[in-house]
Amino acid sequence: MTEPSSENAEDRLVKARERLKLMRAATHSGSSENGPAPSSDGPSRRGTGMADEERVKATAANGRLTGLELDPRAMRQPPDELAAHIAAAANAALDDLRTQAKPTDTEPTVDPAALVQTLQNVQEQGMRQLALINQSIGEALAKARASIR
Repeated sequence: MTEPSSENAEDRLVKARERLKLMRAATHSGSSENGPAPSSDGPSRRGTGMADEERVKATAANGRLTGLELDPRAMRQPPDELAAHIAAAANAALDDLRTQAKPTDTEPTVDPAALVQTLQNVQEQGMRQLALINQSIGEALAKARASIR
């Protein structure tokens, strides 16, 4: 059996659950507070998209639009047409980014719900073991008291 840590097991479980809640919130929102974190495994992927005969160019990285270039000729168009071209280029850049991520995305995904269930099972098992230890200590104290009398 391993030696108990100086930190209370219940405190560690509370901290682990808090971290899990943060992970679950980030998973549901699709990003962290400041947007998705870039991959630390290597260079971040970049997607590019173009519209209006390459007069409108968009770039995307980490699931967000990172750049937009407009040819001066594109600026002569009516605003609604220009907006449609910008949207098309941005969507093409994001689609390009998604297609790059699919074949090379080999990182394992974490299912927060399964992780929560596992954590709860570990906590319940730990509490049962602590109860058994507490019972054994109580019995040992009772025997010690009985032998003193």
